[in-house]
Amino acid sequence: MKKVIFLVAFFVFAFGSQLEAQNCNQGSNLAQDMWDAWGPWQPNISLVPFKNEVRLIKNGWNAIAANSSATIGPRFLELDGGNEEGTILGQTMRTFVSHPSFDDTVEITINKYDGKAKTGVVICVQGKDGVTTQKASYEFPNENNGRVKKFTLNNVRGKSIIVAMKNLSVGNKFKYRINGKKK
Repeated sequence: MKKVIFLVAFFVFAFGSQLEAQNCNQGSNLAQDMWDAWGPWQPNISLVPFKNEVRLIKNGWNAIAANSSATIGPRFLELDGGNEEGTILGQTMRTFVSHPSFDDTVEITINKYDGKAKTGVVICVQGKDGVTTQKASYEFPNENNGRVKKFTLNNVRGKSIIVAMKNLSVGNKFKYRINGKKK
């Protein structure tokens, strides 16, 4: 009887969370906090204050977590072409949020360079009004081959971009590089 209860609990835990839909909810809260702190986006404002605040937050947290898998919550994605990289372990998520885009078209590139995990990706945008709109979704297959996926997002000027990735495998990892840049 104990074995049956253990097996049922194991399968519920291992496979039950795969049924959860991939979404950008975690990034929406961070984007909303940013909107509350900075006010409405205006095309004539400078990118420098956003980058300085992002740099302060990243430096402070990275000093504590050393940008390891211990990093909690969404990370900032700068839209200047620089790479962020990391590893998503089994059944966990990683979310990135950008400052409001100064460009109408942005290209997000995700490079799966190692690991076997099947991983879902959803890309959303959020404006000052708090409305979050899904722009793209993709699922990296369960294979060991590297794969690069590029997403071109249109009509994103003045909106924050949210990239949510979830490892759908139990025991496999997903090693990635991600960047965003104007197109």
